Amino acid sequence: MNNHTLLVLPPEVIREILLRLPVKSLLRFKSVCKSWLSLISDPQFGISHYDLAATPTHRILLRSNDFYAQSIDTKAPFIDHEEGTLCLLRAVHLLLPPPSPPRIPDFFHFDDFRNQPHILGSCRGFVLLYYERGDDLILWNPSIGVHKQLPHFQYDSITREFLYGFGYDPSKDDYLITSIPFSCPFSAENEIHVFSFKTASWNNVPVNIPYSDPGNCLAVRAGSLFNETLHWLVLSKEKKVPIILAFDLVQRSFSEISLLDHLTMEKRRVCGLRVMGGCLSLCYSVEGSAVTEIWMMKEYKVQSSWTKFIIIPTCDFYPICITKDSGIFGSDMRSLEKYNDKGELLEHRTWCTRRVVLLCQSTVCKV
Repeated sequence: MNNHTLLVLPPEVIREILLRLPVKSLLRFKSVCKSWLSLISDPQFGISHYDLAATPTHRILLRSNDFYAQSIDTKAPFIDHEEGTLCLLRAVHLLLPPPSPPRIPDFFHFDDFRNQPHILGSCRGFVLLYYERGDDLILWNPSIGVHKQLPHFQYDSITREFLYGFGYDPSKDDYLITSIPFSCPFSAENEIHVFSFKTASWNNVPVNIPYSDPGNCLAVRAGSLFNETLHWLVLSKEKKVPIILAFDLVQRSFSEISLLDHLTMEKRRVCGLRVMGGCLSLCYSVEGSAVTEIWMMKEYKVQSSWTKFIIIPTCDFYPICITKDSGIFGSDMRSLEKYNDKGELLEHRTWCTRRVVLLCQSTVCKV
């Protein structure tokens, strides 16, 4: 009779193995035993799992209606060549978190548009949602389906525009949400609201911000996160030219990033700011031509490093990410599109996209 020996791995080896598994597998393995449940549920394990992720998932999240969002693999083709049908392959349908009940019931308000969810941004697998009617900010982890409503902050005027941002401070292991209200008419005397997840509270910091809205006039404008810093497009108050306003989440300080002088001329309109290919990227539409130019800052905060990356033959294109073969995946607000590195259209799918965020990786961390 053969003796069978059960191999028992040391806890540290089990931890190293689990750290290298995808989120879906970890969710299943929570039910293996109590020790695995405790390990996978540990916040520090979630942080280590995210940091050790070998390759980004490169999925985008977009709202399909008031109740659902879709997570889409940017590498998947729009056309199923076997079936010959037009579809989004490997799309995952996700139920959006609901807003809170109105603090003051409004039985005569029939405009549901203001209560539609706005996707403000993503950071380390989390997604920040905003419901305008109730001023609800909700943090959502779509990978494990949990969410948390954040405390409201107070402001004194409904005529204000806001710059929002969502990021992570690695020095304090703290997620932060920033909100910068712009008074109408513009006033340099302002304050920035900063929400800390560690303290679960808002702090108001007086600042002097000599900038104004660049002209898009969106009620909610989300910052682009890069190098632990949030970035927004604004207009300098004195010269009235577009610049990038940067807020360092670690130092809690503001700075400016200049564009090339010829990119601030009146015939060019700055359409958007993104982070692509490890660089800050800008979209421009050029007056008198139906094209969008995409420029990338190859060296962070070095003005002379702005380099033209690609020209897209449409004036309303908004890039989302760079594809594996150096092409572009993006949207013109009416459809999703893929272009090659020469600016030639490869694939097109009609799709209304008001706000799209890139989910580079998923996380098992709870909110």
